[in-house]
Amino acid sequence: MTPQDRRDFLRTMPLAELHRHFDGSIRPATLWELSKKYYSAVPDLDFEAFRHYLEWDDTLDKSLIDYLDKFHVPLQYTQFYDSIMRIAYEIAEDAYADGVRVLELRINPLIHRRAGLTTRQVLHATRKGLVSFTEKHPDFRSGIIVIAMRSHGGNMAKILLREILGEKEEYHSQVGVIGFDIAGPEAPFPPLLFRGAYELAGHMGLNKTVHAGESEGPERIWEALDNLGPARIGHGTSAGQDPELLKRLASEGVVLEVCLSSNLQTGAVADLREHPLPRFLDAGIKVAMCTDNPTVSATSLSREYELAMDLFGFNETDMLALARSSCEGTFLGGGCLCYEDLKTPESGVNR
Repeated sequence: MTPQDRRDFLRTMPLAELHRHFDGSIRPATLWELSKKYYSAVPDLDFEAFRHYLEWDDTLDKSLIDYLDKFHVPLQYTQFYDSIMRIAYEIAEDAYADGVRVLELRINPLIHRRAGLTTRQVLHATRKGLVSFTEKHPDFRSGIIVIAMRSHGGNMAKILLREILGEKEEYHSQVGVIGFDIAGPEAPFPPLLFRGAYELAGHMGLNKTVHAGESEGPERIWEALDNLGPARIGHGTSAGQDPELLKRLASEGVVLEVCLSSNLQTGAVADLREHPLPRFLDAGIKVAMCTDNPTVSATSLSREYELAMDLFGFNETDMLALARSSCEGTFLGGGCLCYEDLKTPESGVNR
């Protein structure tokens, strides 16, 4: 297939995005406009230089720290209700234009409270933006995953969970909170510290995912499975180093949220051609293709699928199977609707 043939084929599939961060998905043009309205967080730049500042630069950026530095500027402008609502709407709009019909948007409310908003106000603004878009596009479904930062500790994670109770999906007619996650530095904050928070999330009826095995080895994924009981693992890249872990993930039906471009940029893999995605699929593990942060990584979900085809020789049947697996991994009430009328493709990866 030519590159255009691949793009045309991918446009025929309804996609599900299960791992997309709010603050890493904001349009540069919107941030530029807000910087003119409020103040310039990075003075003396024209728009192109500003946009470049927000995105990964292969010539300058080398590490996870460089990647995380990209979030400092967006946070200057996500402290206000109207801005959050607008950004959530635009994230949904951009995802929809890329073929996404199921979107789980994850957000850490605490980092958007510096101008006085409450946790519930942050989530209400996010929900309102998503609802506004969904009302115009009834074939689009979305939900919110709330993130607790590892560096804030286990007790703060439990406090955050109690604050979001009223924002759960079941209490709202359309969009609501559907899941819980922890993110941030893995090394100093092992999963055991958050066992109580995940127990509380379970009692609250929230679905559970956890960032693990991105910057640390497979032992962090084992610990997450043993202590937190997640249905999904964010990234899980280092699982490819451990055959026994691959067997466990497959046997327990744990979904891995794979983000190719992000994994290369943060150093989770040194070369995308060595990414363990094919090993995950060969082991029978359920995989969801995701973007992580489309603005920072300068990517889109369809681009991530195209990358997989380029790198690993996947064909159309493989991509349809992967897209269906992504959709079936959703935490949204009602499960996967994108592929309910489509025949299950034959298994097997062509490479």
